[in-house]
Amino acid sequence: MQDVHGGLERTSGLVRNAPFRFGDITVYLQVHVQNRAPFMCLVGRLFDVLTESNIKNYGNGDQEIMITCPNTGKRCTMGTFE
Repeated sequence: MQDVHGGLERTSGLVRNAPFRFGDITVYLQVHVQNRAPFMCLVGRLFDVLTESNIKNYGNGDQEIMITCPNTGKRCTMGTFE
């Protein structure tokens, strides 16, 4: 995989259809596993499209994300943290 700084790092492999649980919603994702990544889990545009994510930012620095289950249409809203 290529990182944001242009460096290349081999992945340890791909986990297919890994279940990620968000409240009552389970989303099955294709996950690239990488050693020494500076994050626990990184999602991007494909996740946003799949879940029709909607992010709301507040003046005090709080942030909420709402996702929609692609199979059932159920929604889940949760806070984020650093």
